[in-house]
This record gives sequence, structure tokens and C-alpha cells, in this order.
Amino acid sequence: MPIFFIIFVVYYYIVGDIMRKLFCFLLLLFPIFVNAKYEVIDSRCTTELKLSLKEAGNDVTYRLSKSEKDGNISYALILYNVTDDMYITNSENVRYKDTKIDNLTPGSSFVINIYASNKNYCEGYKIGSKIINVPYYNKYSKDKLCEGYESYYLCKEDSNITLSEDEFKKEMNSYIESLKKSDKKEEKEIEDSSFNILNFIDEYKYYIIGGVSLIIISIVVIVIVKRKKDDDIL
Repeated sequence: MPIFFIIFVVYYYIVGDIMRKLFCFLLLLFPIFVNAKYEVIDSRCTTELKLSLKEAGNDVTYRLSKSEKDGNISYALILYNVTDDMYITNSENVRYKDTKIDNLTPGSSFVINIYASNKNYCEGYKIGSKIINVPYYNKYSKDKLCEGYESYYLCKEDSNITLSEDEFKKEMNSYIESLKKSDKKEEKEIEDSSFNILNFIDEYKYYIIGGVSLIIISIVVIVIVKRKKDDDIL
């Protein structure tokens, strides 16, 4: 028993120590290997060249194109101004083969990274990144209930609507009905206002006629008096 114990202790302190050192050495090497993938070591990759690449990266623009297949909506990202001096990757550094990325899910978001390609001395240099927000798609935006109400949030194409079809119809019908009631209320208020004015005129018509007549007579008298004064002067 003591012999086995002695062998275990020797193994632990000698062999075990070597294994621990080897493990620590590998841990130190690992981040170097990871970072080296995008490390620029060419001395010809000057600051001026990096700034030039940054400016070119700022010129990279995009648009999102909607497409429909079998009733399902997806988007495609089309990139512009991607030169031979650069390439595009996703957040996991998987390189895209071209400047069009298909089958993007509505409402999703992701990051694209721009790196310098092997066409210049800064290969692997990270030029920049862009956050892409894919718009939502509201499947009810083409519903007949939305005709004439396109500006309402339940009918906007890019609204994030999670209602069932029955819930959507219920809310839209309620909204349309509320608008009709509001229109009827406004019409009634206008009618009531017109009716009150007519009633007022009818009730006080003799006073109104008398007042208007008095004003006309006063104006006529003033004109006659003024003319007479002018004639006397002449």
C-alpha cells in the first residue's frame, strides 16, 4: 500500500505539474491563434491606407427588397459600393459570397462586418460594421377592411401585428364604427348649429329688419346732408 501511495504522489507532482503547465501554455496560445485571423502584420498597411479603406467602407449602402413565395414574405439585402478591396461577413465571421443576402425574416436584425480583402496590403483589417434592421410585415395590410384606412396602424405594411384574424377583424370593425359615429356626431353638430341660426333669424326677423332699415336710412340721411353742405359751399 505505501508503494502505490508513493507512486501516486510522484506522478501527481511530476507528471501532473507538466500537464498543468502544458494546459496553461495552450490557453496562452489560443487567443493568439483566434486574433491572428484578422491581425494585420504587413508593414505596408499604413494609417493612410486604413483611413482610405474606412472612407470606402462608409460609402457602402444597401436596400431591402421584399419578395413573396407561396404566401410567405421575405426580404433580400442588396449591398452597393462593395469594392474589390473589401468583403462582407456576418457576426460569426462567415463570409458572404456576393453582395445579395436572401431569405431574411421580417422583423429580424443582424450585423454585417466589412473587412479588407487580399487585394490590398491590409488584408483582414476590419473596416467597419453595419446593423441591418429588416422591417416587419403586416399580413393584414392587404385586407379589404384596410381599404381607405391605410394610415391606421393595423393596416400599415410594416406594423408588428400579432393578432389573430378574428381579433384583427374585431378591432378594425370597432375602429371603423367609431369613425362613423364621430362623423355622424359632427354632422349633427353642424345641423344643430345651422338650425339654431335659422331659428334665431326667424324669431328676431322683425328686429333684424328694423335694425337694417334704420342703418340704411341713417346712411341715406348722412349722404343727403353731406351733399347739401357741398352745394351751399359752391
